[in-house]
Amino acid sequence: MRRALAILFLLTAALWLRAQQEQPPPPPAGPGTEQEEFRVRVEVELVAVPLVVRDARGGFIYDLNRDEVALFDNGVPQRLTSFEITSQAISLVVLVDTSERVAPLLERVRKSGVLFADQVLGESAVGLEPNEAALITFDSDVTLRQEFTSDDEEILKAIGAVKAGGRQTRLADALDQAVRLLRARSEGRRRVIVAITEPLEDGSQTRIGVPLRQAQLAGITVYTIALNALEAELRRRPEDTPVPRSPYPPGVFTRPGVPGSVQTPTTEAQQQYARADLLSAIIAVVRGVRTPVSEDVLEIFSQGTGGLNYSTFSQGALEDALNHIGQDLHNQYLLTYRPSNRDAQGFHRIEVRVSRPGMDVRTRPGYYVGPPL
Repeated sequence: MRRALAILFLLTAALWLRAQQEQPPPPPAGPGTEQEEFRVRVEVELVAVPLVVRDARGGFIYDLNRDEVALFDNGVPQRLTSFEITSQAISLVVLVDTSERVAPLLERVRKSGVLFADQVLGESAVGLEPNEAALITFDSDVTLRQEFTSDDEEILKAIGAVKAGGRQTRLADALDQAVRLLRARSEGRRRVIVAITEPLEDGSQTRIGVPLRQAQLAGITVYTIALNALEAELRRRPEDTPVPRSPYPPGVFTRPGVPGSVQTPTTEAQQQYARADLLSAIIAVVRGVRTPVSEDVLEIFSQGTGGLNYSTFSQGALEDALNHIGQDLHNQYLLTYRPSNRDAQGFHRIEVRVSRPGMDVRTRPGYYVGPPL
């Protein structure tokens, strides 16, 4: 009996050892939390902060000294690793809304290619890599129309060929693709997005906070130029099929209003959050706890990355906006620093102070460090 039990024990042990040997090795670590945390830490090792300084008359200031500038990250003074008038090469992604809602305005956009080449990109600095641009259009689809090129003729040709497409306005998906393109460019280039679009998000699979957070981490500046859907309707030919602005009938709102007040699209936007506290809205979006209403999405993306938002109602307004963007890009300082508190989770607010009196200072408000949305 004892011999039989011993044999049975040996057989059981042998089978267990064989099963352990035949088990496949554990799979390699996927793109999970550890890799994501490592990626975020690498990205915030060095923070680049474009800085625009103007005097009381709006003129650009070119003669600031390093000792006149102080930078704070969440209130903590930081040591600048560089301070210079920027001459870095520009990598620009142009986003054009081609939804049916704005189809009557696209002819104006098609004529703007020369301004992107001459004013926004401008002449490349001697001895540096050339400036470059890519084009993405978006409606119901998001399409890369022109890969990065330094050839002005290719840029003009691509912008001149944009045409209306579907009914949706997948702005978040388009911004996400633009950010991915720019993050893949070589280090040491300025990364810029210019989005010409109706202030509307419709149909994206990407949460709007995702590209905003990644743009902040990658030092990407977003300029937005708002197309006016009302003007598009006024310019629409009678034979064109009118496209509704909303999936809901006019006068129908998806959330209750304030008791005792008349609810309109304007009051609905104001109730979600006041424009006076735009920084709070930016932080809420990058944290993923709030989605901006249409009227605020362009302001949040531009000011959330240190850019500007422009409204247009004429060909001249679009030209003026592109000229202003070009001036802004070519009259910047570039500050870099290694955050002494880079491991702190949450939103890192960047503040730049200039000791010279009477100066107007503009930079990006900060960046967010945290788990992925």
